[in-house]
Amino acid sequence: MASKKVTIKDVAREAGVSVATVSYVVNGRTDLKISDETRKRVLQVINLLNYSPNQAAKALASKRKSQIGFAISETQSSLRIADQMHVMKSVAEFMGDKNYDVFLIPPSRFENYGQADALICYDLDKKTFAALGDCNFAPLLALDCYINDSLFFQINTNLDRLKTAAEKKFKGTPYQYIMLETANTEKKEFTNNTFDSVLYVNQPSDLEKISSENILISNIILLDFIPDKYKVCYEPDITADKLELLYKAYEQAAERIPIENHNLCI
Repeated sequence: MASKKVTIKDVAREAGVSVATVSYVVNGRTDLKISDETRKRVLQVINLLNYSPNQAAKALASKRKSQIGFAISETQSSLRIADQMHVMKSVAEFMGDKNYDVFLIPPSRFENYGQADALICYDLDKKTFAALGDCNFAPLLALDCYINDSLFFQINTNLDRLKTAAEKKFKGTPYQYIMLETANTEKKEFTNNTFDSVLYVNQPSDLEKISSENILISNIILLDFIPDKYKVCYEPDITADKLELLYKAYEQAAERIPIENHNLCI
């Protein structure tokens, strides 16, 4: 897609505000009543679209630091902590090959990470994602969490891919999808609507609630805890193709390349 100059009208349209409001935010007007929520929304759109009213702002927006933040959710579950570290390790190794360093953003640390070119938010709920976004103007990427906001890329596992693999493995017989518990309610709702039977797991003891001899697993952390008596279909969440898609989304977001589809599944 050929690049075109972003105008103040484009920013206003994406932010859902008037051109005057964008102008007031850009010029730092404090004599007018603009809510913090509106101001932050406008600034996020300005960052996303790379709208630069002057050369200094443009230079600031284009400066890359080769640092990527990896934000995780609060949890007491040993399985979810293991999963978070596994996914971060996978992302860090992949991004390391692209000459980027990945650093951990601890749960509930809502502050400005100005050293980051982008923030990858893994399995966050929408409220936490928004809180982190309110503190940062670097691009936010939602990995394995449903945000459903066209301002942000979301990169999720294609559940139809998992479903197809299970149906092929079990030849149409019933099965249960086993996945780690998540605070992202939209993700749970979509998962529940995709599969006939889903078991959410926080601790290994939760696996005692398995109700089918056939089970579908997409999280590698769970594999070692599944008793041998079950027939398992393993179709991984984190793949090389998914990491490549994450990287491409990051590049597009960092360069403020306009793109219609921000909802990516693989």
